[in-house]
Amino acid sequence: MIILKNLKEDIKNRRFKRVYLFFGDENYLKKTYIDELRNAIIPKGAEMMNLDVFQEKKIESKKIYDACETFPFMNDLRLIIVKDSELFIQGNKNESEKTAEYVKNIPETSVLIFVEEKVDKRGKLYKAVSTNGECIECKIPNEKEMLLWTEKAVLKKGLTMKKNVILYFIRSINNGMETALIEIEKLADYIGKGEVCEKDIDNICTKSLEVKIFDMVAAIGNKKIKEALDIYNNMILMKEAPIMILAMIARQFRIILQSKYLSEKGFYKSEIAEKIKQREFVVSECLSQAKNFKKKELLKALEDCLECDVNIKTGKVQDRLGVEMIIMKYGC
Repeated sequence: MIILKNLKEDIKNRRFKRVYLFFGDENYLKKTYIDELRNAIIPKGAEMMNLDVFQEKKIESKKIYDACETFPFMNDLRLIIVKDSELFIQGNKNESEKTAEYVKNIPETSVLIFVEEKVDKRGKLYKAVSTNGECIECKIPNEKEMLLWTEKAVLKKGLTMKKNVILYFIRSINNGMETALIEIEKLADYIGKGEVCEKDIDNICTKSLEVKIFDMVAAIGNKKIKEALDIYNNMILMKEAPIMILAMIARQFRIILQSKYLSEKGFYKSEIAEKIKQREFVVSECLSQAKNFKKKELLKALEDCLECDVNIKTGKVQDRLGVEMIIMKYGC
């Protein structure tokens, strides 16, 4: 895994910032970067006396302050990791502002790392960390990055995949790098060594709910009603809630509609992906599915999904039947 340039320089030269913030959706990248820092800052066996890890929502700033002010034991630095504090989003202004003031004066003997999923870049704490340390956003890689990374990860396990198979694999799991590693491990256990084909992925890998919905809506658009109902019934057997499946169907119709609309306005796939915050290959598949639907039909499908949701929640229709009726209406 390639560490960000500034972070790599910090580790190489052992000139660490006083504070770091890692945030974003890709947990694998956050873990990788933090492990690199931790291994560089604290020698193996010295963690007990020189490492504090806090994982609590709305943590008191005093806990962070006390940990940072404690001197390291038989080591140059002390490491403090604060996870999921929610100090970087609205809702805990007092503690957030206290922490923002403190990060300006962290002692030279401590390194403070925040690990968050969401942050408000307009907040005082984010700005304070950015000014006095480094903020590193860990995004889910784009298709090209994910393809190259997957190819390397597969080779490490003694496997090979053709480019089209890697793309099929990425689409099938659709959950980022951490999930990809788990699925690659499963493929390695199944195959041993050698080339992976699409059939192996179908047999071994666990497809994400989003991909199952994607396949079901594709079957609906292609008027393959039996295939669509088979996918739906399999999800029910896997204990997926019909109301959740309905929400995901509506989401898929919405993404198809957005992709179709923006494409007709002249936007490229990469631009559409950026605007609607989806991967480029998802947009590509949605544009393919969009050929099966008129815009009026997609809008009506969204209205019907909303009406079905209300009817289920008010007891007018049984949940499993209600979703099945949506599938039947647009798949026949």
